[in-house]
Amino acid sequence: MADLEDDLNRVSVELESPLLADQQSCQSFRTVRSDYLNNDSVATSPGFLSRQTSSLSVPALGNSQDWELNYREAAIYLQEGENNDRFDTHPRNQDALPAYVMVHNFYFYIMDLAAAMLVPLLALVEEPAVDALQLQPIIHASLELFGLTVIALGLGLKMRWMGLKSFVKHKRTLLKAIFLIVMYSEALVVIVRQQSHFRVTRALRPIFLIDCHYCGGVRRVLRQIIQSLPPIIEMLFLLAYFMLIFSILGFYIFVNVEDDIYFQTLQDSFVNLFVLMTTANFPDVMMPAYNHNPWSAIFFIVFLVLELFFLINLLLAVVYDTFTGIEKKKFKKLTLHMQIATSKAFRLLCSRRHPGKATFAHFEGLLKYYAPNKSKRDVLLTFKSLNTSGSGKLDLQEFHNIFEVSRLKWKSQREERLWFESLLSPLDKLFRLLHKMVSSRIFEGIVYTVIAINGIVFIIKTIIASKHTFPEQYNVAWYDWFFVGFYCMEAFLKILGFGPRGYFTLGWNLFDFIITVTAFIGVVTQAADKNFQYIIILRPIRLLRIFKINKRYRDVFGTLYELTPRMASVGVCLLIIYYFYAIVGMEFFAESQLENCCRNDTFADYYSNSSRYKDYFYLNNFDDILRSYVTLFELTVVNNWHIIMGGYASAVSEWSRIYFFLFYLSSMVVVTIVVAFILEAFLFRIQYHQRKAEQTDENQVDDGESESIVEVSMSLTAVEVDDFFPRARADVNLSLLLGTLHRGGIIAYRGTRQRTKADLSKTMYAEEVKEWIKEADREHHEDLQNFVRQMSRNTLLTELGDSTASTPTDGDGATPTGSPLVQPSTATAMPARVNPFLGRPEPTLTSNHHTPTKGEPSINRVEGHDEEEDDDDDDILGDEL
Repeated sequence: MADLEDDLNRVSVELESPLLADQQSCQSFRTVRSDYLNNDSVATSPGFLSRQTSSLSVPALGNSQDWELNYREAAIYLQEGENNDRFDTHPRNQDALPAYVMVHNFYFYIMDLAAAMLVPLLALVEEPAVDALQLQPIIHASLELFGLTVIALGLGLKMRWMGLKSFVKHKRTLLKAIFLIVMYSEALVVIVRQQSHFRVTRALRPIFLIDCHYCGGVRRVLRQIIQSLPPIIEMLFLLAYFMLIFSILGFYIFVNVEDDIYFQTLQDSFVNLFVLMTTANFPDVMMPAYNHNPWSAIFFIVFLVLELFFLINLLLAVVYDTFTGIEKKKFKKLTLHMQIATSKAFRLLCSRRHPGKATFAHFEGLLKYYAPNKSKRDVLLTFKSLNTSGSGKLDLQEFHNIFEVSRLKWKSQREERLWFESLLSPLDKLFRLLHKMVSSRIFEGIVYTVIAINGIVFIIKTIIASKHTFPEQYNVAWYDWFFVGFYCMEAFLKILGFGPRGYFTLGWNLFDFIITVTAFIGVVTQAADKNFQYIIILRPIRLLRIFKINKRYRDVFGTLYELTPRMASVGVCLLIIYYFYAIVGMEFFAESQLENCCRNDTFADYYSNSSRYKDYFYLNNFDDILRSYVTLFELTVVNNWHIIMGGYASAVSEWSRIYFFLFYLSSMVVVTIVVAFILEAFLFRIQYHQRKAEQTDENQVDDGESESIVEVSMSLTAVEVDDFFPRARADVNLSLLLGTLHRGGIIAYRGTRQRTKADLSKTMYAEEVKEWIKEADREHHEDLQNFVRQMSRNTLLTELGDSTASTPTDGDGATPTGSPLVQPSTATAMPARVNPFLGRPEPTLTSNHHTPTKGEPSINRVEGHDEEEDDDDDDILGDEL
């Protein structure tokens, strides 16, 4: 009896052990442990363990420790899927885990970001430095070494968990390491020599910032810019070709025109036509020829129509088409990448007792690492939201939605009740009436009308004040007090009607409140101090609220809101490009003598410092990083940019024009990408609304706010809490929750999150997403068929090997060629075949595997499915992807 009880206990423990840990006894899985990153042997469970166990024994480290490692690794897979990280950066083994955890830590992220920002900011204190910030070479070089050391620490830890081979294959990381070595060497040279030297490599410092965790958006924008370059370069070659043709024609046509200095040489002709393409020198470049022959205007008109109005706009169209295609491909790649990540994580949550399912206990263990800030209540609500079948266990299809559902923020609908519902009568009726009033369209119409009247009065008052210069014209009038008082009353009534929490959670209400408080302070301050009228410029901002009425304007604001993070990334990219050209400009053009230069040139008056001419163009220089940024911004605007270029061509060299041409082309590419961003986002939003209008009731009101929120409703009962948390009463929060449930019976919850571009894309490309997944399934199915054929051939060879086991060997004792080495007493491991879609080897069958009887579940499973499911004609993963 004792032996029987021990066997039952051992079997029970074994059934609750990780499903894939059993497969580690298979020799093929032990073999692929050393090649972890290539064929994803993390299918064994836990993937961090380098150990061998028998399929009939309890894991060596203990069941709970195995599961903890599984949870951690599954969480890492989800993070890699969410962040679009390549799976070859996955920790190789358990020894690499501490380095991975250390780098993927909030404090390390901050430290790495600070170091990556410190190194580029040293340009403020290095020669040529800002006057008030200059430091000695040994000081700024020491600071640079400190920042580079912190960055090197991160690279060292990254190599620790990735391994040298994968580290070298990761191009961005390898490039970062090379630049780190170069800059480290240069900083040491500065310390040794005690003086700065020519260091154009400083322009590459932003690569450390680009590689930071918080600059993922910047990396995506730069990647899209690089991917958009091929068609841009093709169009630029076309532009250059026509420009060269027109330069040759212009030279031959206008070289003999008197007083025409723009076409004296082929170089002058090309440079001036390049500037003409930006319209910076038009019509100046045309006037001498136009004076000589009015028909010469045709040359310039044809050039501008072809280059500016046709080819430049064609460039925008090509870039937009390329950009749209890249966006769609990126969404497809990200969707499949996240599907793979959830598949990898899911199989680490399956046990032998529930091979195709993930129980709540294992799901809770996963969220302990993936979403550690979630309370037990929120974990349960998240699980119930995923478990749409209501079976109490997650399948892979349900688990695929974890990225969206885990971002939901849950609130009890009791918590969202109106604040006055607990008041006694008649106060509750009074505030309910007030809530109904401030929520009505009539009240909103009155507010919009007052805002419009206020705007009109403000414009009229400004027009009248602009005709006078007396301070008394800025006095606070009675209608100013009326409008401010009305806005204060509106805010007060809404706070009473919705409650403070309900009022301040809406963006427009928060916007109105800030403007109202500012306007009140401004009126009071202006009444006390007649000269303090600057704060009144904030009043017209309230007029933005009127645009919320029109659907088209709501689309514009919605697009602006959606573009804000991406435009911030584009802005950082532009600053990085500025930094690159600023450093190069400082190295080549710093301390150039621009004042009173160009004495024999057409730009002499712009750089003159005489009492007669003072255009101050000599202030547009590269004497420090701040002045360089100002100069580069002026070049971006392209107004009179050729004058700045001409000054440096005269003061330094004609070859300096190449620098300005390259910067103009770079800024033009970025600006074109920005326009493509805006066009794609706005047109995508219009198409989304058209698709949504086809699927919804025409009478449904679109308030412009509900579409930005994803909302899920869920409820909890005391029975569910007791079932999912057997020790719920030992937890303080769960005990309070149970007390509330026993009193009320059931609690309804509402989960909300911001709707993202990915959500809109899933709606837009719903049918195409299905096709993408079916295509991936077909590829996987074909690969599986090839594997089965290979397995059949190997099985036949094994049988032949058994029949020839007594075959004599060669004279040296070696087995004859073509005769496989077979040991019938041991498991014959089939070679693991890598699935290209899942990025891992298929589970390998052995010669001594157990063949289940009819109705008996098999222990040899793929992705946790029963073998009965594998016999279907569909792919192994079925519809679960």
